[in-house]
Amino acid sequence: MTAGQMDQRITLRRRVRVADGAGGVTETWADFAVNPVVWAHVKAKGGREAMVEGRTAATFVVVFTIYHRGDVDATCQIVWQGVAYNIRGILDEGGRKLRLAIEAERGVAA
Repeated sequence: MTAGQMDQRITLRRRVRVADGAGGVTETWADFAVNPVVWAHVKAKGGREAMVEGRTAATFVVVFTIYHRGDVDATCQIVWQGVAYNIRGILDEGGRKLRLAIEAERGVAA
């Protein structure tokens, strides 16, 4: 894969705990503190529909390929074109760990 094929901007986010103002904490998503927006190659992998509690639920799987980073794991999230994708798996590509292939899914709870 060439650098020119990484032509989409994505934002990397992680779950954080913040004070709720009433003495407790709540979890939310926040952009990575360092370089949250990166270039990626995006490839659709497929989708599916299923009946869940009498409603049709659709999911869509995408593989995002980015330059290798050590701070991305399966607890993180990707935002692409304004849509959040939950990471399902990460594969190091290449012996020198130059890239990460990240399989992520939209339409499901984190």
